[in-house]
Amino acid sequence: MTYRDILLILHIAGAGIWLGANVVQAVVPPAGARLGTAVLAGWYRLTSVLARRLYIPAAILILVTGVLLVLENEAYDFGTTFVTIGMAMIVVGAVLGTVVFGPGGDAAAEAVESGDESRIRSAVARVTRWGLIDTLLLLATITVMVIRLD
Repeated sequence: MTYRDILLILHIAGAGIWLGANVVQAVVPPAGARLGTAVLAGWYRLTSVLARRLYIPAAILILVTGVLLVLENEAYDFGTTFVTIGMAMIVVGAVLGTVVFGPGGDAAAEAVESGDESRIRSAVARVTRWGLIDTLLLLATITVMVIRLD
């Protein structure tokens, strides 16, 4: 196994963590809602924790291994289309995590705890909508990486 292989495995693992966590965040709320408001509110509070303890480390892993992979391979550089798109996705993920998912999870938890159906719908819809956008952009980025769009 080469240095490049190790970097690529870690890079793909980071992307898998990000994508897998997005899928879990789409599946858990409906199941949590059936278990009661305390569970659902707790889940939304955990989304803020996930931002710091899961998404940020995964993004750092993807960024560091991505940079090292580019430095390791003379055929690609930081101006290559798929590399630029990958770097942009890291920025998009960081912005969404900071601006939408962290505060949105807290807002959804507070809405659930208050029992205000209007606030619940609004907060949950915002997190869900941006989660879908993040997931679709991530899948597009993974596709661009796999086909190595130049």
